Parts: sequence; C-alpha cells; structure tokens
Amino acid sequence: MALNWKATDTQWFVDQENKMMLVQNSSWNPNGDNGKGDAIGRSFMAYFTYGDERFLEGIENCWEKVERKGWLKRLLFGKYYYQGYRYPKRFDNEVGLSRDHTSYTIIAYKYAGYSNEYIKEFVKHLRFRISKFAMFTPEMWLWARAMTGSKFYEKLFLLTTIPVNMLNRWWNKFIYKIVPFEEECHQDEFMVVQNDLKPPRVRKWAKRLYPYYALHISAWQLYLLPDSKLKRKAQKICLDITPKHNYVIQMLLGYKDMVNPDDVFEFKPMKGGRWTGILNPWINDRSIHIITDPKLIESNVMVVDYVRKLYNTIQCENL
Repeated sequence: MALNWKATDTQWFVDQENKMMLVQNSSWNPNGDNGKGDAIGRSFMAYFTYGDERFLEGIENCWEKVERKGWLKRLLFGKYYYQGYRYPKRFDNEVGLSRDHTSYTIIAYKYAGYSNEYIKEFVKHLRFRISKFAMFTPEMWLWARAMTGSKFYEKLFLLTTIPVNMLNRWWNKFIYKIVPFEEECHQDEFMVVQNDLKPPRVRKWAKRLYPYYALHISAWQLYLLPDSKLKRKAQKICLDITPKHNYVIQMLLGYKDMVNPDDVFEFKPMKGGRWTGILNPWINDRSIHIITDPKLIESNVMVVDYVRKLYNTIQCENL
C-alpha cells in the first residue's frame, strides 16, 4: 500500500493544493473534472487506506461556517450553520452537495476519532436541506446523531434502518426475479455491455435497483456503531443484497469469514469505482474494467489497497 502524494500520472492521484484524492479522466470524457464531484467519498477511502491526515484537512475544507442573517432565523435555528460543497475550491458545473458526501464527511470524522463533542457540534449545525440538490432523510438524520455517541439515537436509527433495508432487500430481490438478473461475475469474467445495446426493459429495471454505492455507505454507517443484536440484524439484511464478489461490503458488514483471501490479494486494479458498483454486465452502467497500463498503477492503487487494508485490519464478528 504505497501512497505517492506527488504523483500526477497514476490512475488515482492527489490534488496537492486542496488535499483531495482525484482520478484520471476517462477516455470518453478527456475534459472532465477528474472526479471532483465525488472527491469527499474518495478522499475518505484514501484516508482510511493510507492514514494520511491531510485528506481529513481536504474534507474539512469542503465545509464553511455560515452566519445566519435575520434575528428570527437566528432565534429559531441558531446563529450559524455548516454549508458543504463537493470540493474545497469551486469548480465549473458543480451541483449541490449530496447526502452521500455529507455521510462520508461524518464517517471520516468518526473513523478518525474526532470527539463526540466535535461531531455533535458539526451535526447539530447541518441544515435538514443539505443543498438545493438534496435533503436529509429521517433515517440519515437519526444516524448522524447516533455518531455523536447517543445511545438513544443509535437505537432509533437501528429500529428505523432495519425495516427500510428489509424493504430495499425485498425490492432488489423482486427486480432480480422478474428481469431476471444473474449474480455478480468475478472480475476475470466481467465484460462491459454498452447501455445502448441493452433492452429498454433491462435498463429500466436496472436503474430502479437499490444502488450499490448506497449499500457501501450503509455498510460503513453500521460498521461505526457499537456491536449489538440490532446492528447485527441490520448487517445481515444488507448482506442479503450484497453482490457475490464485493469483498469490501461483505467485510464492512462483519462477514470477513466468507471472503477468500486469494480473491483479495490477487484482485486486479479496475477503473470505474469497482466497490461502489456491481460486476453484472446488465446492471452496470459504468466504465469498469481492469487496468493494464503499468504507468497508471505504479503507486496510489487505491481500489486494491482499500480492499487489502480492510482485510488486514477488520475484525470478523461472530454473527
């Protein structure tokens, strides 16, 4: 697991000024923004993988303290709030911050060991409307407060997320049955099928599946909670819709014992956000493929280093 902070030609590279992990633009989008729109989540994973606290600085710089105007708003909602952006330095065509990256910010703070008081001050000064683009869900609102160390909100969150994830599980299994979709491929067997070659019915139902990037976040949300019967039940429900070869989500959910170490340590680097997607050619809508250019993987091979770090550090729970 080698981090080269100054590398610029590797697939994953660091914006040294803004301290965020970026990614090379795809061949079909050479003038893209190097993944700045998803940099908070990627930078948290880089911090987890490499332990470099400069990534935390980058994430913190995506948030600014805004003083409220008007005495009534200040009286009702407090003197200030934290407004988040997708990147420390604004970039062209930036859309509003999403729930995902608000979650990743809190996950980063919690995993890094920030105090409950620090997280509580941050969480209590987030607006329910995160941006014009997104709002908190009740479930996420409860989880954010559970991250402050509150047993009350922890239990409320688990009692809420269990039925929500049971519904997600039922929905995904229903779609898999009616299409029908097959289980996830191993990376050596996976081939990308272009969206315009897929039947319209397949595209329609694939888009309606509970997304795997959201499942990855849910796995982290549960992982950071203290162990309990309710937590284990919630993890088991999520496992039921976890793709066969997504070793990252399986381990975060406490099922390291079902992961073959050969699959982890022989995993080949892939483009396209492998651990937040699925290697099913009819569901996948990303350009996920194995990287063959050796220059791109001389260092900062985050997709490989991330899964290995999990395997080497995560504890297997007796579920």
